Amino acid sequence: MLGKLLKHEFTATGRIMLPALAAVTGITLLANLLLRFGDALAQKLRLLSALFVLVIVAAVVAVIAVEILTIVLMVLRFYRHILGPEGYLTHALPVNVHQLVWSKIIVSAVWIVVTNLLVFLLFMLTLSFAGQLNLAEIFRGFPSWREIVEVLGQLGISEARISTLILEIVLMILASLLVTCLHFYAAMTLGHIFPKNKVLLSVLIFVGINVVFSVLSMVGSFGLQALLRDSVYAGFDDAMVMLVRIFDFALVLQLIQAAILYVATVLGLKKGLNLA
Repeated sequence: MLGKLLKHEFTATGRIMLPALAAVTGITLLANLLLRFGDALAQKLRLLSALFVLVIVAAVVAVIAVEILTIVLMVLRFYRHILGPEGYLTHALPVNVHQLVWSKIIVSAVWIVVTNLLVFLLFMLTLSFAGQLNLAEIFRGFPSWREIVEVLGQLGISEARISTLILEIVLMILASLLVTCLHFYAAMTLGHIFPKNKVLLSVLIFVGINVVFSVLSMVGSFGLQALLRDSVYAGFDDAMVMLVRIFDFALVLQLIQAAILYVATVLGLKKGLNLA
């Protein structure tokens, strides 16, 4: 049943996201062409120089807008489909709360990743068109796996540890996506437990969660920062080891936050949801 939910979610969100991403790509490519050839054309047709500026500004606005759209769509889909008027029909489906929540998380995470990858690629392309970046030179000079292992091995980091770090980076990205989605979902769900002022309470809970997690992160990092300072004085190799440990701590912290927010979302939907 999760597969059917995912298909429905991707279909519904794709009607908005695909045209938006296509529009951003088209406007940015046009702006890149103007960056590359616009000066020569503007000298011949000065009236076009204002149009060139407008297109470039439109590309920047479009990139910002599509990033905001991704988050807004993620929030609206959860609100309308689970907490809003459609919630009565949604909760009548033969699916459990976990499947509903994961369908929203997976689809939202995919669109966030796709949007950010597209924006990154367009940014790199813009630098290339502007003559500030040579993509061929970057790929040609990119170190091989053996070179990376040799360099990091000199710092006391084994090949096994490098592989573990890569896995942890992937997990960190996934955990960050989970926390991003669940932060909104948990706040909205807990806000809808109350009979009145649901939207206002959801906003306040969102801010409250952010404050609590920020404080806990700061408190938990104080000890590690002290250890890091000691290791820097002790030697560079020890500092590298401590940096790896701090990264491990950050990953565990992200996973704990994701687990707390997930439990809050599920329990809120199961126990106290008020759709009235």
